[in-house]
Amino acid sequence: MNMILYRELEDYIYEYCKEYMTQDEFMAHKVLLYKTPNTSEAMIAKMRERGWFNDEPHILDMIADGFPEFKRRVVARIWREHKDILPLNLCPKCNLIARTPEAHQCRFCKHDWHSADAAAK
Repeated sequence: MNMILYRELEDYIYEYCKEYMTQDEFMAHKVLLYKTPNTSEAMIAKMRERGWFNDEPHILDMIADGFPEFKRRVVARIWREHKDILPLNLCPKCNLIARTPEAHQCRFCKHDWHSADAAAK
């Protein structure tokens, strides 16, 4: 695939291609989600006990630079290792990424492929 990463594609990969994250990347993602100023230590302890939360040093190191940098590194690795097999929903007209895997209208060129899908059925 001869595409370059752009912001919307990075967002799509991070949101809809989580199965390509490593276990540590996924755990770091969950730590970023769950560890907020409003999350009590009791709740974190319960999540840790159930394996939903891991704040070991190597996980915290992954997110030390903040969410944007963590996301950039994860997406870059996924792209580098899996770009030829990622399930991307690309516009058939301009070849740019749709908003979601189910979208049938391009956010960039506004091409609509709903009718093409209906005709194929």
